[in-house]
Amino acid sequence: MDPHTPGWEEFLELCSKAKSTEELDRLFNLFLTIEEKELLASRYLIIKELSLGQMTQRKLAKTYKVSIAQITRGSNALKVIDKTLKTFLEKHLNFRWRR
Repeated sequence: MDPHTPGWEEFLELCSKAKSTEELDRLFNLFLTIEEKELLASRYLIIKELSLGQMTQRKLAKTYKVSIAQITRGSNALKVIDKTLKTFLEKHLNFRWRR
């Protein structure tokens, strides 16, 4: 998505104002369908597991019932993130980046 898509930055600002996970959940319930939330949750698990590097893609697909194509997209996204985002993920997902 183009970061200049109308409304995207405003939506991110709104999300950043949530003071709790419960508030953020209510906000996402308003804006996202069940399917969109499931896709987002799957993407999170894929990124987390790929970052940890402890599970094969095939096992990841079976464990989380996601497609190899979804895993490939997550893997490709991880290849282009910058050092600042890597540091953020290490801090907030509580892991050391696989080398």
